[in-house]
Amino acid sequence: MHHGPRFDLAPGGDWSQEFQGQSSGARLFELNPEDEAAFSAAFQQHQAPPHEWQEEYLQRDHVVGDIPPEFEAAFQKNFDWANEFALAEDKGKSKAVDNHASWEAEFDAIQQHNGETKPASTINFEENEQLEDLWNTLRDNLTDTDDVQNILDDPTSWETEFSDLNSVAAPHLGPYTFELNNPYLTHPDPMVEGIRLTEEGGSLSEAALAFEAAVQQDESNSRAWMMLGNVQAQNEKEEPALRALEKSIQVDPTNLDAYMNLAVSYTNEGYDHQAYLTLERWLVTKYPDITTVNPTPKTFISSWETHARVTDLYLQAVRNAPTGEMDADLQVGLGVLFYGSGEYEKAVDCFVAGLKVRPGDYLLWNRLGATLANSGRSEDAIDAYHKALEIKPSFVRARYNLGVSCINIGCHKEAAEHLL
Repeated sequence: MHHGPRFDLAPGGDWSQEFQGQSSGARLFELNPEDEAAFSAAFQQHQAPPHEWQEEYLQRDHVVGDIPPEFEAAFQKNFDWANEFALAEDKGKSKAVDNHASWEAEFDAIQQHNGETKPASTINFEENEQLEDLWNTLRDNLTDTDDVQNILDDPTSWETEFSDLNSVAAPHLGPYTFELNNPYLTHPDPMVEGIRLTEEGGSLSEAALAFEAAVQQDESNSRAWMMLGNVQAQNEKEEPALRALEKSIQVDPTNLDAYMNLAVSYTNEGYDHQAYLTLERWLVTKYPDITTVNPTPKTFISSWETHARVTDLYLQAVRNAPTGEMDADLQVGLGVLFYGSGEYEKAVDCFVAGLKVRPGDYLLWNRLGATLANSGRSEDAIDAYHKALEIKPSFVRARYNLGVSCINIGCHKEAAEHLL
């Protein structure tokens, strides 16, 4: 679970989850024991002592492409990178290279066209701020020496760690787990009781029990499943919220509110790719004409490619809206997409636009607050959280977010009061 303002959207995503296992495919190389020993010996021969590589690079001009002959031989013998990359590309979508077999000829032609072949560029480490930032990030995160040593001892171990990208894209949470002792199972109309509790500011936990009883009485009640998911999310119980919202859509694939709430919950838990796909399903359901003109790719593409494509579809839907009319949910979905890419100012604009249509939407006030908090505007975020709590005093998530923002501006006493 993320420990920051919940956006409902939590700050950022857990990027490591997106790589917890690439789906098995073509392996880039396979070394027999003799070749592996030779390759390792060549590496050790040219490896600088620990902590000395940076000084070595600063003391000499390194030319891109300057590879020791031992490495050249090992690569020529064991790596056919162009064919391997082409094989891997068949599984997805790439615009980087169209013809792998002719890349060298094309490069030579460009060089001839530009005149005499120029020497490779020298890396300027003082001016390369991006490289410095990358090194600092790697240094700060490489703290577990045991993990590093395990990879050095067994270079194939990383493949196990990153073996199934689909597990991140589509979490397998299993069926919803009900509370065993539920007094609302004998209630004559638990659905009505659950709605009453939510509207009158009653206990979210009690409301969840009422909605649990409602779906146990009628498992095909998509609205009851959605309401159950909503109150669980508001009560900081994201996993049961995901299960309930997924069931709501399974029962009724046209439940637009369930799609939008599910996308937000996926974002909270770091399932960014699945959030984007869910937002696309919302758009397909509500605006089928747009997605008919721009069909979903049939092959797997990366999370960022999916994000870019779905964002374009939402922007197209906004542009196609009749003059003077605004779909607040369309703005919310676009805000979630901008939030996912870290474009917080754009997300704020979308949520503010949505609130002009739905000023009493406490969930949207909370999302605005979380986005403001993540963009460093804690004072503004506090105002938004207060607005959400004025509308919904029992909104646990907004209360939690308010406490976090109070901590951020140094108001620790107030933060403790909110968290308690």
